[in-house]
Amino acid sequence: MLRRSMPEQTFDLAKLLSPVSPGAFFNDYYEQKPLLVRRNQADYYASLLTIDDVDRLITVLPPEKIVLANADAPVTLQAVARADASMSNASLDVVRACQLFDEGATFVLRDAHQRLASLASLCRTLESEVGAVFTANLYMTPANGQGLDTHYDTHDTILVQAAGSKEWTIYSSPLRLPLIGQAFDKKETYDIGEPTMQFVLEAGDLLYIPRGYFHSGRSLDDSSLHATIGVWPYLWSNVLIEAMAELCLTDPDFRRSVPLRPGQPGFDIAAAQRTFGDLMLRAAGRAKVEPILERMADEFVVSRPAMIPGQIRQMALARTLTIDGMVGVRPTAIYLIVRSDGAIRVRAHGREIQLSDAADEAVTFALTTARYRVAELPGGLEDEDKLIIVRRLIEEGLVWRIADA
Repeated sequence: MLRRSMPEQTFDLAKLLSPVSPGAFFNDYYEQKPLLVRRNQADYYASLLTIDDVDRLITVLPPEKIVLANADAPVTLQAVARADASMSNASLDVVRACQLFDEGATFVLRDAHQRLASLASLCRTLESEVGAVFTANLYMTPANGQGLDTHYDTHDTILVQAAGSKEWTIYSSPLRLPLIGQAFDKKETYDIGEPTMQFVLEAGDLLYIPRGYFHSGRSLDDSSLHATIGVWPYLWSNVLIEAMAELCLTDPDFRRSVPLRPGQPGFDIAAAQRTFGDLMLRAAGRAKVEPILERMADEFVVSRPAMIPGQIRQMALARTLTIDGMVGVRPTAIYLIVRSDGAIRVRAHGREIQLSDAADEAVTFALTTARYRVAELPGGLEDEDKLIIVRRLIEEGLVWRIADA
């Protein structure tokens, strides 16, 4: 019997949001309003994250992405820097950091999906399902502590409470769906208004906050640990900018100069408005969204790094694969199939393989089916051709050999 090279992914979008369905989430909440999911199941996220996981990250691994935050008593860089920081790349004094945590500071571990396999697998699965980049930061706050002041984020966040509890206060969104360049600025004055939601997030619960909503959280009588899953999608503003850039490159009228001395006496603002309107009408009629979306899809797929735990063993298993062998697409596979000139190209994690279009049906089946025998590949291929295709996909980290039962 074969064994999987990694545990089967426990969390996908459906389980992350349960009992709210992904369809209801995107229809009723995404980019619209916060969502609170209560479960009364403290161990719901135990396979994703525990306090012991965070302790190992803080005290064992290089601390370059660990910061401390305390809304009640701000922590300066000097307060947590090693005495020999100038002679070391690891500037955080881990011992002092743990002391500051005991005094009320919050550990913030950035890009935790690059350190914990469980979070890496979760983020990659969500990326495959949603088509957006997902990241994970960790926040461990001592009892009665608050890491960050009231603020808003420029990306949507999904908070999963792994341990302890935290009281959250949600306010309105004076700035709906801010862009990255519209980040919260402590120096600015915002009309936050009265709270719209106030509740305690218990272990096993989930909170979704759309970008632009002001929020703050404070732990209660025990330490709190939660992961913030960040969502980074492509926006229509990205599409519009790409479309206008393309028009400016191909149509000289978009490159003409603006009439001299705008705003001066005698300047014909009405004529300028007509010219601008004509250009916008031309843009609406000529701009093509399909090639832009294709480029974005390709950029997304190519930018996702390979996530192939157990690949060395999989390479060995591929050599002994038979036509009756059980295989399946890796749950973390993100790829793009491009068809042109009598061939198909499979693009994934910065690599590309090319196959004859005779393999199209078989490759599509192989990359969209979780569990199948090599013999089941469609397309009327010979057994040896089926084996060649599957072995190649295993070698590329897109398919893996799995147990028969």
